[in-house]
Parts: sequence; structure tokens; C-alpha cells
Amino acid sequence: MIVYLNGRYLEADEAKISIFDPGFLYGDGIFETLRTYRGTVWQMEKHLERLYESAKIRGWKLRVSKSRLQTAIENTVKRNGFEESRIRVTITKGQEPQPTLFIWVQPLAKLPPSQYARGVSVVTFPLERAFPQMKTTSMQPLLIARSEAQKRRCFEALLVNRRGNVTEGTWANFFIVKDKELITPKAGILLGTTRDRVLKIAKPLFKIKQQTVSLKELLEADECFITNAPKGIIPVVKVDGQQIGKGRVGPITKHLRKEFEKVVV
Repeated sequence: MIVYLNGRYLEADEAKISIFDPGFLYGDGIFETLRTYRGTVWQMEKHLERLYESAKIRGWKLRVSKSRLQTAIENTVKRNGFEESRIRVTITKGQEPQPTLFIWVQPLAKLPPSQYARGVSVVTFPLERAFPQMKTTSMQPLLIARSEAQKRRCFEALLVNRRGNVTEGTWANFFIVKDKELITPKAGILLGTTRDRVLKIAKPLFKIKQQTVSLKELLEADECFITNAPKGIIPVVKVDGQQIGKGRVGPITKHLRKEFEKVVV
């Protein structure tokens, strides 16, 4: 496996960072996760815009240009030659004056078709992001939520804030369908690139509301699904063991998945 580290393409076991890197010591870093479709990195520009916005929020001025970073990502993908790739771009504060820039490409782990066809179960977890607009490597609270989902043999954990509203997942945005309206939170969340694409696809097809969603509203929804870049649209049929709607993938979720597949494939 070939990785990119601070301007060099290396075998993974040759890549090393300093033990004094604040990214290692304090989780002081930002990242983006991308994927390829038919070997081409999908929505590269959107992901890089968010990466640079995360850097701005952190107070960093990145020395590497977007075009240079894009080239490094594409080259790392090509050097590995996987059929489809999952790409992780990580930037930490590094050692002054040079930040650490790391690109990791691995084979894309695809979900079993049955999970798209039958849907998945999720749990809720009391948590909200401190800086939802920044995609940070300081992920311990999210990892605890994921661990709880795994203990309960569920696919993902949806976060519930102190006001009792469901905001997002640990690695995904979420949508509900109620009375043929598509509803998704907007405030206090990390705005995902796949979420954005789904909204664009849905705009001419359905009525859309971007508003808070209470846990009660989620449990009373007709349909539910989550979205992220590597996995696309994943139907949700149970939350905290309670059936959503009829307990199977709903017609609007199915329709959006078909339209989404047309766009990416």
C-alpha cells in the first residue's frame, strides 16, 4: 500500500510521524474522507472546500494549494490501483513550521446489498459536536457513541443534543420522510457532501424541509435514511429497537437511491 506523507509517496510501513506531533498528542488535526466511483474521486472540490474551511476555523493557513493537494490525492489513488478506493486526507499541526499532510488510500469496503435492500438498525446516543462545522480528528466522544452502537449490534449511532433533537450520526447525516415530505436537520451539524447531493436530487421531486427533528418525530417518521460519502444512501428501518414506518425500506428512500446511483454511476 502506497501512502502520501509530506510530499513523498511511501510504502505504508515506511511512513513515520513525530511522537511530538500535536495530532498524535492532542488529536489536533482535521480530515476528509472521500471515495472513488469507477476510479474517479467523487466530489473532490466539495471535500477540499470543507477541508480548507476546517483549517480556517482552526486558525491554520495551509501552505499546500488545492490544486497541488488534488494532484497528490489522484496520484496516490493511481499508485495503489484499487478497483474502488476509500481516501482519507489528514492534516495535523505537525512540527513547526511544517504541518503534517497524510493521504491514505485503501480498498473501498462495500456494504452487503442486503443492507441497502432491507435497511439497517441504529441507536441514539446523548451527544453533540463541540465544533460541528469542523471535521476534526479529535473523535473520542464519537468513538464512544460508535462503541455503544456496536455493543447493541447496530449499524450507527444518531446523536441527540441537550434539547432532545436528533442532529446527525457519528459519521453520517440523516433524513426522515413524513407525509411525503423530506426532512433533515441543518443547524449544529457537519454538512456532508452526500447530504448536499441528495438535497439537489430531491429538490425537483419532493417537498423539503431543513429543520430540527426531535427524537419523537424521528420515531414517528414514515421513513428514515442516513448518508455519507463512502456508503451513499443507507435505509434505516429501526431506531432504538423501534420500527420506523412499516419496518422496511420506504418508496421515497428507494426512489432517491435509484436517482443517486444514476448520478454517481
